[in-house]
Amino acid sequence: MIRPAAVLLSCAGLASAFTPVPSGPAATLRPSPSALSRDNARRPACLLGVSMMAVDEAKVKTLLGKAEAAEGPGTAPKKIAKAMKKPTGALTVSIEYKNGGDEGKQGSIDFETFSTHIRKEKSACVLADISSERGLADLESFIKEQASGKGNFPGPCPLIASGVSSLEAAAKAKAAGAEGVYVAAASAEEMLGGCHAMGLEVVVEVGSEADIDAAIGAGAKILCVSIGEDTGAQVALRDKIPKDVVALAALQGRAFGGPETLFKKEEAETAEDEDVAEILQAGFSLRDAKFNGIIVKEACVNADDKEESTYARWLVGQLITKRSANYNHLAKVSSPMGTGRPPTPLGGITTILDGSRPSHQSGLPG
Repeated sequence: MIRPAAVLLSCAGLASAFTPVPSGPAATLRPSPSALSRDNARRPACLLGVSMMAVDEAKVKTLLGKAEAAEGPGTAPKKIAKAMKKPTGALTVSIEYKNGGDEGKQGSIDFETFSTHIRKEKSACVLADISSERGLADLESFIKEQASGKGNFPGPCPLIASGVSSLEAAAKAKAAGAEGVYVAAASAEEMLGGCHAMGLEVVVEVGSEADIDAAIGAGAKILCVSIGEDTGAQVALRDKIPKDVVALAALQGRAFGGPETLFKKEEAETAEDEDVAEILQAGFSLRDAKFNGIIVKEACVNADDKEESTYARWLVGQLITKRSANYNHLAKVSSPMGTGRPPTPLGGITTILDGSRPSHQSGLPG
């Protein structure tokens, strides 16, 4: 039972929390400035657009000291290399998050949910662009959420900072908790040794045979071939990468219209090639060229946007699915905003793959 005194106090508190505002024939209520102040004081900092984590400047200084003292390429860790190159030869898929402006709320519930879903979709790694202050805050939020998956399956995704062009930026990424950096071929020679000394793995973006030779000569062990939307040119460079180097290919997430165009397409009713999202066709070409993995650049630019977050998750799920190129109807573009997976054909998946034996003698259940 609530005591009368408590009721009076509650009513008084409620009255002070709102201020009558004349509007038409009746007055409406809006929160008073004092109530807003109290509400903001209780609200987590991340929901106010303020990062809950701060890079330790002393740690950054120490890391830079190690980088500057490095001689030669040194020895790189292998956690990211192992995550991106499976011993079974199966394709790995990693996604990049790049918030170019100030979209969504840094560290919001939707952001955390997106990070969780990416892990559960079995993304090999997560890249976060830190070319802006907002980007560094997003990296910290990813690291915090991914750490919560420790001890579970799938476990935390290794975090890679992209948009890195200096050792100082790399040191900040390491201090925040990143395990790798993504750098351009032009920066590889000057950054590899320092990054390795800080305990960072380095993914070097290359776009030509000369880039590949230079990066390998500098000590790179992970290369990502990126030539815009020219998938054919990427495929042509696959054989130029030695077997002891992790060979990745970049798939441009904003290519072919991105999520906006994808979600506007009507559901296909036939199994023709045009029914399949063009970005998936490009991805399957890279897979068939025997790249160890794919990095989807700018897979998501706002985790608070449902289409954006669903698009990134859908791409990971579709690209790692073992699918015959002859049955593209399994990747209809209608699936992203639905269940995320098209229905399995009657008789099971084996009934439609060339050279396979049906699950049932007739090819149909029952």
